[in-house]
Amino acid sequence: MFNLSTISYPTSDTAHPLLLLQSIHGEKYFFGKISEGSQRCLTEKRIRVSKLENLFLTGELNWSSIGGLPGMILTIADQGRDKLNLVYGDPIINYIVSSWRYFVFRFGINLRTTVLKNDEIFKDNLLTVKSIVIGRKFYMDREKSLFNSVSNITLNSIVSNMFPKHAPTEKYDPTSDPHLNVELPKDINIKDIASTTSYEINFNPIRGKFKVDEALKLGVPKGPLFAKLTKGETITLENGSIITPDKVLEKERVFSKILVLDIPNDEYFSNFISHFQHNYNSTNLGSVYYFLGDDVTISNELIQLMESFPEETQHFISHSKVSPNNIVFSGAASTILKLKSLQIENYNLPRTDRVFSKEFYDLFKDKTDLLPSGSTLSQHQELPLTSTKLLSKNIHVFSDRNGLDIIPYTNSDNINDSIAGTEKVKILEQHQSSFSWDLIYHNSLANKDVEVYSKTKVITDQLNINNFNNTFEKKKGVEVITLGTGSALPSKYRNVVSTLVKIPYENINKEFEQRCILLDAGENTLGTIKRMFSSIEINDLFKNLKMIYLSHLHADHHLGIISILNEWYLHNKFDPDSKIYLITPWQYNKFMDEWLRYENPEILDKIRYISGEHLISSPYVRKETLAIKTEEYNDIINGSNMKKRKLELDDNSSFRDLKGIREMYKDLNINRFETCKAIHCNWAYSNSISFFMNHYSKNSFKVSYSGDTRPNFKYFANGIGQGSDLLIHEATLDNELVEDAIQKRHCTINEAIEVSNTMNARKLILTHFSQRYPKLPQMDRNIEIKANEYCFAFDGFIVSYDKIGEQQKIFTILNKLFDDEKQEETAITDTDGEN
Repeated sequence: MFNLSTISYPTSDTAHPLLLLQSIHGEKYFFGKISEGSQRCLTEKRIRVSKLENLFLTGELNWSSIGGLPGMILTIADQGRDKLNLVYGDPIINYIVSSWRYFVFRFGINLRTTVLKNDEIFKDNLLTVKSIVIGRKFYMDREKSLFNSVSNITLNSIVSNMFPKHAPTEKYDPTSDPHLNVELPKDINIKDIASTTSYEINFNPIRGKFKVDEALKLGVPKGPLFAKLTKGETITLENGSIITPDKVLEKERVFSKILVLDIPNDEYFSNFISHFQHNYNSTNLGSVYYFLGDDVTISNELIQLMESFPEETQHFISHSKVSPNNIVFSGAASTILKLKSLQIENYNLPRTDRVFSKEFYDLFKDKTDLLPSGSTLSQHQELPLTSTKLLSKNIHVFSDRNGLDIIPYTNSDNINDSIAGTEKVKILEQHQSSFSWDLIYHNSLANKDVEVYSKTKVITDQLNINNFNNTFEKKKGVEVITLGTGSALPSKYRNVVSTLVKIPYENINKEFEQRCILLDAGENTLGTIKRMFSSIEINDLFKNLKMIYLSHLHADHHLGIISILNEWYLHNKFDPDSKIYLITPWQYNKFMDEWLRYENPEILDKIRYISGEHLISSPYVRKETLAIKTEEYNDIINGSNMKKRKLELDDNSSFRDLKGIREMYKDLNINRFETCKAIHCNWAYSNSISFFMNHYSKNSFKVSYSGDTRPNFKYFANGIGQGSDLLIHEATLDNELVEDAIQKRHCTINEAIEVSNTMNARKLILTHFSQRYPKLPQMDRNIEIKANEYCFAFDGFIVSYDKIGEQQKIFTILNKLFDDEKQEETAITDTDGEN
């Protein structure tokens, strides 16, 4: 009747667990955290969300735990769902969704939030879910609401207006909508909440089968009285006989209940133990899922909590030091291996290394077969765990290996009743062969009639080897990593767009300093980085990351930025001189400020923000729209003039931030930084940046980035980008789809080449390909490219500026290598819309 399966678990690709509950008829429910990469997991597993309506969020809400939710909402809406309910145990959920108002909007979907405070119930025709809200140690329940009544009304109104039923006739801009461009409550901090949300899932019982023959024997005539009995009603016959339902119905079948417990850190253990040892009825409990945060210690307190439940309870443990760091996106990994077999130094094999908890695997020794060969175990406590009465057969590592069937059964007072011994839950152990690069190499390359590097050179010699910025020659030159190269939404083979450019600077001491800039950062950009580099290499990269540039507000270009900023702060917070420049449309800065003040306000002191509009090459700088004050908004929505209300413009915003721009030029040794309007959506930009290369001369390196746009010859090719050393340009669609390109305001490959030719760009990288092309864009039948060298981007492609043209030698081989995958193109849905 019901099945529980894993969508995601703690890996480099997906930071947190997500559980799918599905009924026999296909109804779906999510329980857990929707981290970046969760949506791509659904694609990888071919799970459709057409019957998903309720998402039960657990734990504490920060970007790490719900960074994948905005994109998933947009995708669910695009797939035709007209209802979506986000459930959580605290009203902070309304603040969080409201902060997305400038870039998450769709028409025709009813998105609502449901706040289930402790012990409150959600119920539908299949199940009943009770919220369990538990505070940290020393935490006291708030006497006052997190928001006052005015703020509550404001936030609820914003959420309801983010998804209007009908699209406006004119072009829609959330910043001009007085229902949305509203100031959010100030001084909201995650530390003020200090509670975690968990759930108890109870399944509605199944009525017993109606015994027709028995009813007739008792004198019940067929018809309406039959119906009353099936509904559980007692009836009285004409002769005065009273017939109760139990006389004509078989015993109802029931299900065991499920607990989903989210414990973010050790401070919660004492309250969890107290709650479940003293206040909880464990009768009929089938399974407990433990979603443990990275900061949770595998300790005796955890074992004590687990021992609070009946002996036969099944336990599923999710923790970054327990769950394996498996390759989640196997299709993308297979692509990288194929590409690496042709250009061995242009890709890093995705890393799977992880340090596991010695405490856990020593206590449950028979689980060590789940560990990858050669795994490292590390003890994080001074003393090992004591013995436990928990049965090892009932302990399961939360991963793709196991699922759970909830079996209906009949309660019986008769100990000899065979039904009474029926299994209440059934563990579904899915046989999964260990991930093997050798096997992928054999299956993908051994039978291809192409010349590739040997398995020894590609795998044995290159496992855990980094090919980015790893030699003195590379440290002296410009280098690019195309971290994500797809459009619209993450797919099996391409993540959404993000490009890292490294430009060295030779200082007065003739030492090379590295300046890394990130051009857009779609969802799970950080996951890609963590797969590519070791912890030491990641530290170096983020120490060198000086700028993040966002071209426009479509979510597929920026849902990874908050994670990147949080990671950057981890590596730079103790350096008093560290700073990072953020160049974005002004609306994103408002979101970033609202979000980081809630989650991690310390980062704001190190961020230097400059509006993309203030770098515009035009003499005219557009003004920003002022947000409505919360108090004024409450008055307006209670009145009748809301539709007539026009928002005011901020006159001060038209004055360029010259001080900030000069500071950026000095800090990053920039000669010139200009933007121009892109032909895409409102407040979209293309850019050109000229970097000084050394202290001794005025020589500079000019890189231009199109963002998403139609061909822009006047302002980009003949304007700010003219004579670029490197052009990185979107090439979303194949050449025969020019009408689609016009409609969706993108470029075909030939149109991107025309821009490059007009710009007189020395070298060209084409990226941002439609997800309808699984592996290869159109590499032939294109117009002549006048650039000295060019290449097509793939996810994880590492290329030095002076070697961009080397890919051209293997174009014909690439077509042969990906013949099988080309057949998939006919089955790919047109997904060139915008998230």
